[in-house]
Amino acid sequence: MQAVFFLKGELMKKLKSYTRIWSVEKVIYAINDFRLPFPVTFNQMSWFVLSLLLVMLFGNLPPLSLINGALLKYVGIPVGLTWFMSQKTFDGKKPYSFLKSVITYFFRYKLTYAGKPIKLRQVKMNENITAVRSEVHALSD
Repeated sequence: MQAVFFLKGELMKKLKSYTRIWSVEKVIYAINDFRLPFPVTFNQMSWFVLSLLLVMLFGNLPPLSLINGALLKYVGIPVGLTWFMSQKTFDGKKPYSFLKSVITYFFRYKLTYAGKPIKLRQVKMNENITAVRSEVHALSD
C-alpha cells in the first residue's frame, strides 16, 4: 500500500496510502426476513441479475435455445457467470477490466508520443541505391 512518485527519472518520495481500507465491499446476509445460505456482495448480486436478464432476453436464440433444462438455463448459467466474474482474475484484474483493457488496446494508436497519437505522412523514398563491392585484404608476416 505505497504510492511511489518519480520526478525527472529519480525517485522522489514514498507515501503510504491506506485508501483500500475504506473501500470495503458491502455484503448482504439476508433479504427481508429470509436469511441467505451464504453472504452475497452487491457486485455478485448485480452480475447475477444482469446475466439472468441476458439469459431471459436471448433464451430463444442459439446456443441458449438448445438448453432444455430451465434450472440450468435460468439458475446455472447466471450462477456460473457470477462466480467467474467475481473470483477469476487475469493479470491481477477482474475479467471485465481485463476485457476492457484488451479492447481498448486493439482500438488505440500503437505509435504514440507522450500519450498522443502520431500521424505519419506518407513519404516515398525514391533514392538511387548504389551497390558497393568491397574486398578484404589480409596482411601477412
